[in-house]
Amino acid sequence: MSRTAVKEKRKTKKGLLIAFAIVLAIAVAAAVVVFGVYRGMHIFLRAELGNGAPDAGAFMKNGSKASYVGDADVSLKEEGTYVLTVKNEETSRKVLLIVRDTKAPQAEAKNPSITVDDKSMEPEDALTEIKDASEYTVRWQTEPVYGKVGSYDCAVILKDSCGNEQTIKTTVKVLGTIDVLTYEAGTPHPTLKDFMVVERDNAELLTDLSSIDWTKLGDNKVEIKFDGNTYTSTLRIVDTTAPVPDLVPVAVKTGGEVTAADFAVGCDDATEVSYEFVSKPDTGKKGSFEVNIKATDKGGNTAEVKGKLIVCDAVAQFEASNDMLSEAGLLKQLGADYAGYTMETEPFMLNSLGAHEVRLIKDGVTKTVGVTVKDTTAPTADGIKCPCSTGYYCEPIKFLENIKDVSSVKASFTSEPDWDTEGEQEVEITLTDRAGNQTTVKATAVISPDKTAPVIYAARDRYCYVGEAVAYFKEVFTVDNADPEPELTVDKSKVDAKKVGEYDVTYKAKDHEGNESSVTVKYKFIENKVTDEKLNAEVDKVLGRILKDGMSLEKQAYAIFDYVYSNITYSGDSDKTDWKSEAYRGLTKGAGDCFTFYATTYALLQKIDCQVLSVERLNGRTQHFWCLVNLGTGWYHFDACNVGPEHLRCFMKTSEELVKYSVQYWRFDTSLYPQLETRPYVMEN
Repeated sequence: MSRTAVKEKRKTKKGLLIAFAIVLAIAVAAAVVVFGVYRGMHIFLRAELGNGAPDAGAFMKNGSKASYVGDADVSLKEEGTYVLTVKNEETSRKVLLIVRDTKAPQAEAKNPSITVDDKSMEPEDALTEIKDASEYTVRWQTEPVYGKVGSYDCAVILKDSCGNEQTIKTTVKVLGTIDVLTYEAGTPHPTLKDFMVVERDNAELLTDLSSIDWTKLGDNKVEIKFDGNTYTSTLRIVDTTAPVPDLVPVAVKTGGEVTAADFAVGCDDATEVSYEFVSKPDTGKKGSFEVNIKATDKGGNTAEVKGKLIVCDAVAQFEASNDMLSEAGLLKQLGADYAGYTMETEPFMLNSLGAHEVRLIKDGVTKTVGVTVKDTTAPTADGIKCPCSTGYYCEPIKFLENIKDVSSVKASFTSEPDWDTEGEQEVEITLTDRAGNQTTVKATAVISPDKTAPVIYAARDRYCYVGEAVAYFKEVFTVDNADPEPELTVDKSKVDAKKVGEYDVTYKAKDHEGNESSVTVKYKFIENKVTDEKLNAEVDKVLGRILKDGMSLEKQAYAIFDYVYSNITYSGDSDKTDWKSEAYRGLTKGAGDCFTFYATTYALLQKIDCQVLSVERLNGRTQHFWCLVNLGTGWYHFDACNVGPEHLRCFMKTSEELVKYSVQYWRFDTSLYPQLETRPYVMEN
């Protein structure tokens, strides 16, 4: 190498060293500046895509407070480096937020089911709660075998746009019939269609459902055959409903023994129920006492209810009947020890189950007797041919007529028809009265396609008030022979609710099969004289006096009946176009005619948990008005007017009972109203 070249090389090397020294000096100077400027602060932080900017204090090394200057809303869907300004005390600095997506998409396995008829399934349908900050794709790694019944272990791959990936395992069931059918004990039994997940005309039940003990909790295997294959479903019988015990008062002699089960004559529950005292009562002292009882069914559901215990000198037992308790009959039951005693207590009918406290007196000495009414006679009824609609359940009570028993009666199928098969089928129905006595009646289900339109009830001409909201469905309802929830609509297009006048209103009912019915009535709008606020204030005032805490629904209804019957004087006049004014008059003035009695009753009954309908006499020489009431046991006449035939206290009466007093007085258009009960109403304790 020439000397010139060597010199040039040395010169170049020296230049590089000088340049490096300069760069190093600048870097050191910059580092010194950065260290000085950013002392105690992070120059940059990393954040996960989708989380946004952290709290500004995260940039401070010593944990001191800081805030962002300007907008710190960074992208939630794009990676990048964002310049932000952070202020600490009086100093503001630029910082970097590096946003990256490092997490794979998240999801939960859904473990879904499909049917043998399904030819494919989207992979995202096998997952739930899929989450990721960026766009993602979903694809099968392992799919189920379509068209073949079985349980398949599958896998789904989730991958986002940043390359993060996760595989999630899931189980997919391919079903021919429903996997598990959960049945609540005490509800209508399932049928073949309840087990099907596909439609097949050739499907048949191989398992006899009538052989299943519907009160026994647990799993039962049910086999169904179609397309030449046999499929198995699990019928799981559960009881998740708390028992509703039916308690009656119990009488016991002083110092006697009593159990919690003695108070229960029955229970609204599908499985066996046991009873226990919350705290055992003391029978050492005479009197009437409240006891707390806990009821527990086989499903472990519990309910705590109150019972009444009468501790007395003696107990006499009578068979339930519609006879009155007589003094002679009671003394005969008690025997020679009570000879010469007389009854202080008013006589009562022997149709109310449980114990009744009766006072006897002789020579100034008072004895208390627990008169216990027991029903040991099974109910009777006649089975009929009941028309039913294909594919629809029909209540067993509809298969019976002429039901006779002193106490209330419930009906259930012993053998149930196949609701999907047309024709006549014999059924057995078990009737159970309140005391638990049972009898079985045979009847016939006549099953055919539903061609019967729903019936519209309580649609009649009405008076309304100008300017007030109109409750078009307040009383009007529809019932269908098959569809449990037929559609009811109202056409009120011709009504001008702001103007006095008479307008046509049309109700239409339609069931699931498309059967329709309609009825048109007149709505007559008048000026309002009494506001709702004014009327409600008087209603609440009266109810506050006559209703007590813990009253049963029937006692609330009877308190209303007794108030109206006893506190309104018949004056023979009323404004029959304005029920609110007459209700207000009855509550404040205590005078009017039958319409006033009706209007006052109606206003009060609307405040308790019952159904109430308005009724007008049909084809009478004069008008008469009253109510129909359903307290949960069916519809009965409720007329608190105190000047009717023989001044009858018409509380929850059947039409058959009223005919004994007058054929005409309570005659009404039965086509407008639901069927009334034929069994006399029994007031419970």
